[in-house]
Amino acid sequence: MKRLAGLGLFLVAATSGAQEKGPASLEALRAEIEALRDPSPAWRGIPWKSCLLEGLREARERRKPVMLWVFIDRPVDDARC
Repeated sequence: MKRLAGLGLFLVAATSGAQEKGPASLEALRAEIEALRDPSPAWRGIPWKSCLLEGLREARERRKPVMLWVFIDRPVDDARC
């Protein structure tokens, strides 16, 4: 019960500051979002392979995991799956 009361006080304290600021402008929100973005995410530096066997060989050599991305372009109402 004490945890719930503490959580409630935390939520009240956290939201009370946001209410005092008022609505932010669109430009201010965009600037805030851009400040949170990582300029160079690590996943963009991963070299993609279109051949599964080549990717498995490289992963084995580097002792790294493999992520297999499969995309099947079928209509939503396709009953074959």
